[in-house]
Amino acid sequence: MARSSTRMKWVSIFALLTLPHLPLTTFAEDGLVANGDFEATPSNGFPNEAIVEGPSEVPNWKSNGTVELVESGQKQGGMILIVPQGRHAVRLGNDAEISQEVTVEKGSIYSVTFCAARTCAQLESINVSVASASQTIDLQTLYNVQGWNPYAVSFNAEEDTFRLVFKNPGMEDDPTCGPIIDNIAIKKLFTPKSPKENAVINGDFEEGPWMFTNTSLGVLLPTNLDEETSSLPGWIVESNRAVRFIDSDHYSVPQGRRAVELLSGKEGIISQMVETKPDKPYSLTFSLGHADDKCKEPLAVMAFAGDQAQNVHYTPNSNSTFQTANLNFTAKAERTRIAFYSIYYNTRSDDMTSLCGPVVDDVRVWFSNSDGRRGFSLFRLGLAVLGLALVLV
Repeated sequence: MARSSTRMKWVSIFALLTLPHLPLTTFAEDGLVANGDFEATPSNGFPNEAIVEGPSEVPNWKSNGTVELVESGQKQGGMILIVPQGRHAVRLGNDAEISQEVTVEKGSIYSVTFCAARTCAQLESINVSVASASQTIDLQTLYNVQGWNPYAVSFNAEEDTFRLVFKNPGMEDDPTCGPIIDNIAIKKLFTPKSPKENAVINGDFEEGPWMFTNTSLGVLLPTNLDEETSSLPGWIVESNRAVRFIDSDHYSVPQGRRAVELLSGKEGIISQMVETKPDKPYSLTFSLGHADDKCKEPLAVMAFAGDQAQNVHYTPNSNSTFQTANLNFTAKAERTRIAFYSIYYNTRSDDMTSLCGPVVDDVRVWFSNSDGRRGFSLFRLGLAVLGLALVLV
């Protein structure tokens, strides 16, 4: 006991001596940015409070143009404004923007998740930018009956800080129209190394954008053709519609905690360039499943590996919500494209509006002559032989 106390004393002294020399910079933590849910009370109160005169400021954010704090249940004419979560959100008028300075780790990739809904304009969009990089998200497509969705975009931190900007690029005749945004969160991304005997990076989709635990809508991943700064490391979304990043807390996932649900048929494609050796035989295997989100069947995917393509239909099984599929191909180059999209345009059976589709997970590419499953079987056989030898001894 005395030795333990002495050890703790020296640890405390060491900590006190080294603490002044530790860097004082605190990087953005995974989760909501400062007042990312817009629930912090402005100094002059929320707009619904009787004492308020003029527009309310938005704590922790800089505003430019017509930026309005809106409240859940608030009406505009005959329309009730959609607030994705909580009591408050922000609506951006014509050419209006909000921004916030975020401290990050230079050289790292960050994904920004936010919730967005449109109001009265059919062609509303939101532009998200960091320094010289920007991406415009089309809000025209309604992916579910709730009228809002979480989206994710990603950026490379070229400096120690970046200004995160959300802007309404539209110029509507009605200045009160404009997108509503809420719940802005950030997450530092890591690119997983491809496991042994698997050329696919992040084939299990476990690394991805920040997900809110209190929503069952997953996260939409819009078009992103840059694999170096993708919210889904290793993968790109090369179509004009989004795919959905889902979790096992709200959906049926073949393995692990994350997977991808393919939406909008050929308009929702994910792909990856994997390292291969020319003229060598390979196998592409993946899990195909049902998200258990009342998606109407049939469900099927078109899978691509190099110059080979195969459509795979999901076959319901009472014992499982997923199945394993396989596509053999011969590599033609040092890098081979693999890709997936949904063959059908599927919607949920309970509202006939919300988009859904087949789930893809556990994607692997390996030498056909050195199948990982075969290697595992030989390993088990070797253990059995070793066990028998020990018994005989």
